Amino acid sequence: MKRYLLLALLAGAAQAANTTSSSALSAAPHQQDLKTVRKEIDSLKKDLAQKQSVQKEAQSAIKESEQAINQTQQALATLEEKQNRSEQQLAELRAKIDQTRRTLAETRQRVGQMLVRQYKNGQHDAMKLMMNANDPNQNARDLTYYQHIAQAEQQLVRQLVAQQQQLETLSTQLEQELARLNSMSSRKAQEKNELEKDKTQQQQQLNKVSGEIKQSQSKLTQLQEDEKRLTNLIAQINREIQRRRAEAVRKAAEARKAKQAAAREAARKENERRRQLAENAKKQGKPVPEEAKKQVVVKEEPAEQVDDVADGSAAGRAFASLQGKMKLPVAGQIAGAFGKPRREGTTWKGIFIRTAVGQPVHTVADGTVVYADQLRGFGKAVVIDHGGNYMTVYTGLSAIAKSSGSSVKAGETLGNTGTLDNGDAGLYFEIRHLGRPLNPQAWTR
Repeated sequence: MKRYLLLALLAGAAQAANTTSSSALSAAPHQQDLKTVRKEIDSLKKDLAQKQSVQKEAQSAIKESEQAINQTQQALATLEEKQNRSEQQLAELRAKIDQTRRTLAETRQRVGQMLVRQYKNGQHDAMKLMMNANDPNQNARDLTYYQHIAQAEQQLVRQLVAQQQQLETLSTQLEQELARLNSMSSRKAQEKNELEKDKTQQQQQLNKVSGEIKQSQSKLTQLQEDEKRLTNLIAQINREIQRRRAEAVRKAAEARKAKQAAAREAARKENERRRQLAENAKKQGKPVPEEAKKQVVVKEEPAEQVDDVADGSAAGRAFASLQGKMKLPVAGQIAGAFGKPRREGTTWKGIFIRTAVGQPVHTVADGTVVYADQLRGFGKAVVIDHGGNYMTVYTGLSAIAKSSGSSVKAGETLGNTGTLDNGDAGLYFEIRHLGRPLNPQAWTR
């Protein structure tokens, strides 16, 4: 509800409260506005609850993303450490391979040189040793020595070749492991980027939802303030309506009273004239005129009749919504009107409906019985709480059909009519709001 509309409504209510115009005043349009505001408040509360749920989910998702990013970061750190170790091992192996290759090359060169010399000399070296040597045994030992050296050189070459092959195999394996680690690191880095991207999107969504929640809460606060102002406005209008109705009832009663008094005064004067007319006729020895023989009698205005009795049509409705539509609890004549003096010297705070003893008494609206017992001065009584600080009072019952704490629906029978303590037969009925008595006739159709 817009602020300007509320200000206009409040201004209109203030003007209505200060005017004495007899134009009609109704709270119904503003009550419809209030329903609209309350409906919007309920809708906004539901929307706010949904957004808060989305906010919690987004916060939870961001927390999970942060945990996943941390785990991925740890995995990347572990992979990087493994990569560093593998690269270091690979470098050491490559250095060993290079060293082995150099050693192998040198050994091969020496063996080759030796084989070349042997090939060139053939058996000449051996024959030369045998021919030149003085000791044949020494010659045999020298030949054996040369053979062992040649075999050792060949064995060394074979070992170096095997070692080189082994180192190259290890190097290949390390390169493969390093490639695998690089691939895993790349995938983890990509996974981390995707997680961070998701986290950014979730954070953006969270920021958006949080902003919407803030706006919704601000709007909800404003709507609740509007509702409060509109509720006060309706209460002010209802008070004005109640005042005007009470004023109309008072003026109508005064008009009837004045009319009745004028009729009595006119009748008194006419009867005095007729009495003088009869006396003059008697003094003159003439017959008394027929007109002078009769007295003018003022008929009392008949009491208002109640025919429309409360039934189930008001069931399920808020008590305040029944204003101007309520049906009274029993049929009969209104012998005691709201605000009128009683014989006991007080005034009626409700209405007294004169009717025969034993007639069913019906509740005028849904509610809860809060009192059902004898009430001094009023006989048996029932008090019903209708919510919204509204209560109705039914007294002068001959029998009570409901007990305290019972829930009742509009139109249900509370008991039967009886008599008040002063002997009047019928039902005394009150409506009270916040403990203040209201005129029941202002609530009827």
